[in-house]
Amino acid sequence: MAIAYVRKDGADFIGWTAVGGHYAEEQRTLPDGRTLTVFPLVSSTDDLRFRLTNPDGYGMTYTGVVLAAEKRRSHGWQAFGSYTRSKTTGLQASSGSGVGSAQSSTVALPTVPIGRDPNDLTNARGRLLNDRPNVFRVAASVDVLRTGVVFAANLQHFSGKPWAATAQIALPQAATLPQGEQRILLEPPGARRLSSQTLLDLRVSRTVGVGGARVELLFDVLNALNDAAEEDLVTDNLFSPTFGQAKVFMDPRRAMLSVRLHVGR
Repeated sequence: MAIAYVRKDGADFIGWTAVGGHYAEEQRTLPDGRTLTVFPLVSSTDDLRFRLTNPDGYGMTYTGVVLAAEKRRSHGWQAFGSYTRSKTTGLQASSGSGVGSAQSSTVALPTVPIGRDPNDLTNARGRLLNDRPNVFRVAASVDVLRTGVVFAANLQHFSGKPWAATAQIALPQAATLPQGEQRILLEPPGARRLSSQTLLDLRVSRTVGVGGARVELLFDVLNALNDAAEEDLVTDNLFSPTFGQAKVFMDPRRAMLSVRLHVGR
């Protein structure tokens, strides 16, 4: 058995900052009646300049506790289990991205990284995209007596990914965007979460000798529970009729047959 405490602090991450253009500060009333502070561009878009640097405040903190237990293979069976309780917070170039995006500290992202506009930083600090507060794993295999068959199972349970509600606000600097509106976070990432995911994979295998070689026959059932938890959303715009609706799901239950040939010792 083992217990481990892990802490990781990162700082000086790369990011964009706006060094040109002038912005005002305004209060906008949202459809639900609340107010939001926004920063409209009051100078020409020709004045906009951006600098790639190490902005103040960019960083990441991970803290976690891991409990693990292992029963080594003996008497025809083995097992391993672990539970991780963790928290990942900070501000990175990928902060504020959609829940289907990847956590990254690089600016080479499929989507435009934050920092080019002051509105990007509103409520951007919070749980990072890889934050999974609870992770539980257990795996085991057992020999079926007098058959040569081995049965194995792997169960994993994860907290859902963090996300937050946003609003689309019409601002002068957003005129060149497809909808002419700026996406602004209304709450810190982690205020909401996707559904938790539970994965159960099963395997039955048997090895037979063929001449001087060994042939291993395997039958796998992946996602045996057919968990259909969502992995991405249509939109996180709070005022859209499709707010919070799922659009990407876990791969469904599937079965696979395979053969492995082992030659030599």
